[in-house]
Amino acid sequence: MNAIEAYIGDLDRRLSGSAGAKADLLTEARDGLIDAAEAYLAGGVDEAEAQRRAVADFGPADLIARDYQAELGLRRDIRVLWELIVGVPLLILAWDLARVLSSGDWSRLGQPPSWYHRAIGTADTLAALSPMVAIAGLIAARLLSRRQDGPPVARVVSWSLAGALGLNLLAVATYGGATGLVEPARLIVSVPCAALSATWILFSTRLTFAARSRRATA
Repeated sequence: MNAIEAYIGDLDRRLSGSAGAKADLLTEARDGLIDAAEAYLAGGVDEAEAQRRAVADFGPADLIARDYQAELGLRRDIRVLWELIVGVPLLILAWDLARVLSSGDWSRLGQPPSWYHRAIGTADTLAALSPMVAIAGLIAARLLSRRQDGPPVARVVSWSLAGALGLNLLAVATYGGATGLVEPARLIVSVPCAALSATWILFSTRLTFAARSRRATA
């Protein structure tokens, strides 16, 4: 194995994240190293020495991996934000449709207390705010990236992700908690309602773990 491939392999072992995103970064690194080695070759240096110098110029693998890991984390955060932007509205619409289709089943459970309607309205508002915060975060990050890259952009994305995820989790907890206090059977009043309740919980849990794993490897 030549010096360039050994260096790329070292970087690969140090990085965690999306396979596609990792492959993109490693390809860019390999191309840069090959270009640098070819420049040394053109200057009369032998191939092994040209590769060694190219690797030395590129920088220590641990420092480069730290920068690349931050980039992978930023990409993961942005992907989670997009999943919130698309997924939460779809779940809200699907849940409303399921409630309409199963209105007969709901009516058989009787009229809930007035505070329950207020709690569900609050949950709906929190859920609607979640993708709005995600969109605002992406727009702010895009505008900021025109002036500077790196930590400031990552912080904006991270804060907006925390806010959007928090709102979504609070919405799920408010809905589930209020319904559980009134009558848990309302969560599974029909097959569509039961499936959507489970889907929303699993969706929220998966995104939360994705965000937590990003911070664990940052």
